[in-house]
Formats: sequence, structure tokens, C-alpha cells
Amino acid sequence: MPMDICDDEMVRVVLHMASDVANFGCIPIFVTTSPRVPSEGIEPHVDTETSFRANMSGPDNDEEVLPRTISLQQYYSPIHDNYDNIDDNGVTLQDVGATVFPITTSLEQRYSPYHNNNFRDNDDFHNETEGDNVCAEPSNNMRGGTRFNNDGDDGGAGPSNVPSFQHEDECEDNTPVNNRGNRPIPSMVRSRRRIDPLTSVAPTLPSNMVAPSFVSSCDSDDISVGKLFAEKNEFILQLRKVAFRDKFDFKIARSTTTRFETHCCSESCKWRIRATRCSNEQNVPWVVKRIDNVHTCHNEVLVDGRHQVRSRVVGHIIAEKYIQDKRIFTPNDIRADMQQEYGVQLTYQQAYRAREVGLEIVRGNPAELYNLLPKYSHVLTTANEGTVTHLEQDGDGNFLYYFVALGSSIKGFMQYIRPVIAVDGTHLKGLYRGSMFVATCLDGNNQLYPLAIGIMDSENNDAWEWFMMKLHGVIGDRPGLVIISDRCTAIRRAVLKVFHNATHGVCFYHVKGNIKSQFRMSKALWDQFEPAFINAAKAYGHEEFKRQLEGLWMIHSGAADYLENNVGTCNWARSQFEGRRYNILTTNIAESVNAFMREPRKFPVTHLVDHFRKTLQQWFYDRKIVAESMTTRLTTWADEIVTERRTIAERMIVRPVSPHRFQVIGGGLKEGLVDLQKRTCSCRVFQLDQLVCAHAIAACLTQRVDFINLCSDFYTIESLAMAYAQPVEPVGDVADWEVPDEIQEMQVYPPVEAPPPGRRKELRIPSAGENVDRRTVRCGRCHELGHNRKRCKNPIASTRS
Repeated sequence: MPMDICDDEMVRVVLHMASDVANFGCIPIFVTTSPRVPSEGIEPHVDTETSFRANMSGPDNDEEVLPRTISLQQYYSPIHDNYDNIDDNGVTLQDVGATVFPITTSLEQRYSPYHNNNFRDNDDFHNETEGDNVCAEPSNNMRGGTRFNNDGDDGGAGPSNVPSFQHEDECEDNTPVNNRGNRPIPSMVRSRRRIDPLTSVAPTLPSNMVAPSFVSSCDSDDISVGKLFAEKNEFILQLRKVAFRDKFDFKIARSTTTRFETHCCSESCKWRIRATRCSNEQNVPWVVKRIDNVHTCHNEVLVDGRHQVRSRVVGHIIAEKYIQDKRIFTPNDIRADMQQEYGVQLTYQQAYRAREVGLEIVRGNPAELYNLLPKYSHVLTTANEGTVTHLEQDGDGNFLYYFVALGSSIKGFMQYIRPVIAVDGTHLKGLYRGSMFVATCLDGNNQLYPLAIGIMDSENNDAWEWFMMKLHGVIGDRPGLVIISDRCTAIRRAVLKVFHNATHGVCFYHVKGNIKSQFRMSKALWDQFEPAFINAAKAYGHEEFKRQLEGLWMIHSGAADYLENNVGTCNWARSQFEGRRYNILTTNIAESVNAFMREPRKFPVTHLVDHFRKTLQQWFYDRKIVAESMTTRLTTWADEIVTERRTIAERMIVRPVSPHRFQVIGGGLKEGLVDLQKRTCSCRVFQLDQLVCAHAIAACLTQRVDFINLCSDFYTIESLAMAYAQPVEPVGDVADWEVPDEIQEMQVYPPVEAPPPGRRKELRIPSAGENVDRRTVRCGRCHELGHNRKRCKNPIASTRS
């Protein structure tokens, strides 16, 4: 119950309790004061109630203000009902200095309850099992920088200004005395006894009391008395981080299921920490009970391999560097930062392992995140209308395939995007490897428009067939659909099997690479063959294509025969293609998606998919704003092309053939025959690109026809804005997900194939015929290029005289 302080005896008791902050913690006192009035007039009466710590300074000697009414509420500390936890130390009013001590005390502040006193260590001499009965002498070389808050203790050893005694009867008169003038201790204090500090960790406070902040769990890097930790490993990790930061080392003296003690690695140092919990049950937290936070050892120079230089500790320190998905923070960057900020030299292996720990902290465990896929898929489809996800597992619940297509992309593609899809696969760089399949389009402004992605255990026939089946279930048999890929037989087989009405085309860039790797032409011969092949692939007219193909036969007949009979001209040449490819002749757009997913391909599977969603979320927002701000009728990219063609058309001569057909000559181009009603031209640019050619623009200018209306709707700003009309919604925090029980119970295990040992490869193997920038070798013997010292055969002039 609250106590009223009404005489000097009670004042001495309170001041004694205030002097031993380590045992009593915060003592709230509510004081009502009235100012001293020198004259005998009407006494002004001011009542103020102030809550403060009892270890604050006493009244000023020059102007003393005596308390009028003092009420001491039941104080609170991490120990429940610890009125009996008082050291044998008597204190009077003269013992209180004029210094007001801060509420939060750290090692840097060198706290002592008396002014200008050095820190002293007083072990618990009433409980012999608590530790050795030693007292640290004052030291001038105390180490600073370790931010430990010492606001209270559990009745064990702590900072005190009292020498240690083995028993109370060690004094000659058997009367306990304090250390200031041998004044006797009040009997009320002397009769107190110690109680077990582990009886309660979180006592129930009276209704009019508020628990101090030092007993609650906080996010600070400091460790304070009363701070809670869910696990012992969490407490040890936090302790190691503080020790790493402040450059000291410690040893674990005792570690059980309910008690943890550690001390400085120096035997002469009295620095120590103790944490306990009242039960070894799972949900019972650990609480810091004792901190002797002053190092009395010398500042020994710690070697680079001290205990705290651990990959796990460094990984927790650098984890925040990887919060941004595209942040590149290499092991060498970690080594440089640790050297600059902490003066610690790490090996490359230590830095690499620390990087892996930091990535796992931010992105989660790769194996566990497979199990999050069903829940993520449910939340994603709920937040984004029309989104389609599929998860395939084997008979044992192991991951096989995953497919996702956002509803915003599906809706935009079906109505406002050209029906040409480029597909490609690339390897993943995570722990379980695998492959990522992408299906990408181009919008009316010639920008990437990702449609779907798939995560596969590997790239094979079954995986591509499964991916194409899920893609067909999303887009169906859209008229005029074209699917372009490299010459992978698995892709071609899957397209022909699943998409019965679609046309499959081949990327001419990959065909060029195959020719280069198979026929091994000389550089001079290849410089003639390559431009002729590119012109043949990009040609619109049949006659132009035949002329370029004849040139290929003259340059290299074997390569020309390979293109015409093995690959097939209908697969790589635009003029010979059965469908309409528009200006999409390669799989470069799919390769571009792989490029911007280069770093995310190292992520665990769920983070990889969510990065894809976040990228589309940003793109859809930005591009819709850009589309709505355009002032032209066509998109910026299409308008630039049409404007350039109009400049040529203004120099052309138009001769009418019929009301809708016109002969157009001049302008430095081949003669063209335009049919405005059918929207065709003999140059075939008009019908293949669905953009008016220079011949058609010249005919429209003569007939005063709006040639913009003859362009496809895919290139209008209205279609561009509608393609990005439906925003991509976020999935929110994992803790806020609402998932049905049947999905919550689903278990997804990692792929069956175990991760291979060693460091994971991040650079892909170049394709056949692909140009690779190789470093030039210089001989260290003759200093010429093209060979090394071992293979050098050049004579070296003798240096002998």
C-alpha cells in the first residue's frame, strides 16, 4: 500500500532506497509543495504533483523548499513486491548530492547514486550461490561505448557504493554501518530480508500506476535491465551485436534452460550480465536481471578473430542493406564497410556467409518460402481480380511448377495489345536453382508488357508443355496469335500441341548465332554474310527477300542452304511468315524481362514472384499517367514513325488508278500501289505493321483523308491508357493475410533435387554463336598479345654482356 512520509525516519528510508537504484529501480514519489513566503502576508498556495525518481538531488541549500505532503506510492521494478530487497546501507539527507541524475542511465554516463563517486561492484553476499563476493576497485581506464541501461536489478549483484561483507557481524560492535562516517543504519532498514527475485517477471500494477519503460520489450540495440527476449538465442545474438559494435569480448559462464550468465573475457574485469526466466516453458520470455556494465579491464587490443566476429552477427548488422530488392551489396562491400565502421577485417568467406545470413533475414528461408506459395496465391488472386495462379506438386508434396498471370495484364492483352507473344526461359540463381519462363508482349508505345511467368524445377519438354497449357487457359485461341521463341524444340513442340490456331516463329538473332557457330566463317566472310542475312530477315516484300537470299547463296552456299531447308524461311523471315509479326522479329523483349529480373532471380520463390508483381504495379501506374498526358492521337513511338514517313510522302507523286487505288512514285523509295479501302500497299509495310507507310500517307494527303484513322487501334493513346487501366494491387503484410483453413493446411516442400554443393553460378552459359567479350591475354615473357608465358615461343634477346 502507499506510504506517507511524515518524519525523518521515513525520509532516511526513502533516501536509502533511492541510493540503491540497482536493487529498487524507479521509485515514483508524488510530492505536493508550496513556495516559501518571507513576509507574513497572504500565503500564496500552489499545489503541484510531480512524479520523479527518488534518486534526484536534495533541495538547494540557499533556498530550501520543504515538502508539505509527500505520498510514496508502491514502487515498481522487475521484481514483484520487492520491499525487502534493501542493502544494509543507511543514508541521511547529507548523503544526497546536488546532481540530478538522468532517468535512463548508460555505461557512458558512469552512473553512481552519489555525486562524483566511482562505480563499485557489490555482489549478493546474502546468497552464496549467486557468485563470488568481490568488489571492483575504481579504475581510470574504464571502457566506454557500451550502451547498457542499468535501471534496476533482481536483487543480485549490481552497482552500489557499499563495500562487501560476508556477514553482518563482521563489524566490531556487530552493528551494521554504512560507508559514510560510520553512521548506524536505521533499524527499519536493517531488519529487511532478501526474497527470491524469480517469483514473478510481470507483476500486476495498481490501477493508478503505469509500468516504467525499462521493463518492456523495445527495438533498441541496447540491452537494459528488465528488457524481454522471446528466446535465449535472441538475447545472445543481441549481446554479441553490442559487443561487436563496442569492441569487447565476453565468455558464457552459465547457460541453462532458465538462467544465462556471462562475463568479460578478462579475468580481472567485473563486467557481467545475467538473464533468467521463471519457467522453461516455450512462451515464457527471458528477462535481463543484472548488468554490471563497467569494464575494469585494460583496453587490450583484440585480434581480428575474436569471438564476436561471426557471420551471423555481421549478417544481422548488414541485413537492412538488402531491404531494397535491387540493392547490390557484395562481400567485398561488406568487408570495406566493416573495416571502415568497426575496424574489423573480415575474410572473403566470412563476408560471403554474412551476406547469406543477411539475405535470409530479409527474404526468409528459401525452403520455408515454398510453403508460403499457396497462401500468397490466395491473397494475390483475392486482391487482383482476374489473376490466375497454378501450383503443381508431385505425389509427395514437393514443388514442381508454378504459374502466375496478373488479371491486369490479361485484361489489357486481350483487347489493347498486339497478339504477338515472345517466350523464353532462363535459369534461377537461388538455392534450389530451377528455371523461370516468361511470356512477354509489346504495348502500342513499344514498351515491355509482361503477360505471365512460370517457375519450374527445370527446363524440359514437360515443363514447357505445362506452361503453354496454363497460358492457353488464360488467353485462349485469340485470332492472329503469334508465338515467337528461339529454336528450342521443346517450345516448338509445346506450341504446336497446345495452340492449334497460333503461328510459331523463330527469333532470327538466335538463327544467326547458330550459323556462326556451325559454319565457322572467317571474319571477312562473316562481315559480308551478317548484313545480308539481317536485311533478308527484315525485308517486307517478296522480291526484296529473294534478292537478299540470292546474295546469301553467293556468299556462303552451305549457310544459305541451312537457312532455306533446315530452319525454313517461313520461320525467320518477316516476308515469308504466315502470320503477322508486326515489328517483333526476335525474342529480345523476353530477354529484356530476364535482364530486369537478373537480381531477383537470386530471391526465394515467393519473393521472386512478388518482385514481378511489384514491378508491374509500378509500371502500370507510371504508364497510365504517361498515356493520359499524351497530346497526340497516336502513341509517342508510333507518332514519331508516322511523322518521319510523312516527311518522305510530301515529296512523292500520286497518280489515281481508281477511287480507292493510287500509284505513288518518288521520294527515294520503290514505286507503290496503295489501296486505301483495303489498307494495303505493294511495299507490304502498311499491312504487316498496321501503320500507314509513306505511299499511303502520300495518297491520303492528295485525297485529304485523315491517315491517322488508317492506323491500327493498338497504336492509339486510348488503347494504351486502357491497357494500363486496371491497377495492380499489393498483397499487404503477411501477418494481415486472411487465408482459409484448407489453404492454410497445404504443405509445399522444396524440389526433390538437393542443392548442389559449392558456390552457386550466377553467369549464364553463352548460347551458340553468341559474341562473348573475352579478356585479351598478354604474355608475361615477350609482352605480346594472344598467348601466355607458358606457350610463348618467341626468342628473347640475351641480357648478358
